[in-house]
Amino acid sequence: MADIDNRDGGLSQEARAWLAAEPGDDDAAIDFSTIVEDRAATLERWHQASHRAIERHRVTTEPVSIASVDCLRVTCPSAGTANGTLVYIFGGAFIHGDPFSELPITAALAAYAGIEVICPAYRLAPEHPAPAASADCLAVWRQVAAERDRVVLGGESAGGNLALVTAQRARDDGHPVPAALALLSPAVDLRTDAELIAAAPNDPTLSKTRMLDVARVYPGTFALDDPCVSPLFGSMTSLPPTLITTGTRDLLLPGCLRVARRMRRAGVHVDCRVWDGLWHVFEFYDAYPEADESLREIASFLREQLTA
Repeated sequence: MADIDNRDGGLSQEARAWLAAEPGDDDAAIDFSTIVEDRAATLERWHQASHRAIERHRVTTEPVSIASVDCLRVTCPSAGTANGTLVYIFGGAFIHGDPFSELPITAALAAYAGIEVICPAYRLAPEHPAPAASADCLAVWRQVAAERDRVVLGGESAGGNLALVTAQRARDDGHPVPAALALLSPAVDLRTDAELIAAAPNDPTLSKTRMLDVARVYPGTFALDDPCVSPLFGSMTSLPPTLITTGTRDLLLPGCLRVARRMRRAGVHVDCRVWDGLWHVFEFYDAYPEADESLREIASFLREQLTA
């Protein structure tokens, strides 16, 4: 059973204000002819929150190259010696995003869990369809896991997809599997049939049109139900303890519930936390307390698994 979080009887005032002010995700089709310009404009908006996260959590960032993939290393000096390492994979529908834009999440996890975070800058579609992104993430994972003793893996949305694919591939190839998985609104099923998407009221950060466009350009030659692009259809056997977060407004809620169910059937310890009234990757936004509370819970889970 999923844990539906409604401890306060509803959304905070701050979350309600954010929802009222948010215009919602643009339901227009993506114009891939201007994707470079669109990415730059998107990152300019997202990076404003990243600078706030650096100030708030007092983290340091350092560009590093791991397995020939550019990455961002995030640490919190005030937290003392790192308790372990988190490889965290950013979201953005496989077409947007970069490691710096993830600081609202990765800076918080570095500070709250007292861990080192490595965020790979994987290749983006449509220029680089699957399996380019998963190949980059797997290469980074293999090197980090080979060099460090205590390593966990996480990601949100498209990054949650890539994190689960990475864990499955590492297991299948005989490489170390993570000590834990943290998946925030993971996009585990790229099929876009109506019954597979939540009939959620007004998810402000994700639209079905965007999902259809991404499903058209990211999979490349793979079928939408191939485990390489939809890890829901991969084996869950021998995966580590997993925490999944989502919300009742999240268009990807059904996929989160289905992957949690498949994990349980395979004997994986999984905790799926459904936040009442919240939306796709609500932890990414720093304007309301629910985001911070969820990030603290995720950090606690990771810290517990790293020290188990």
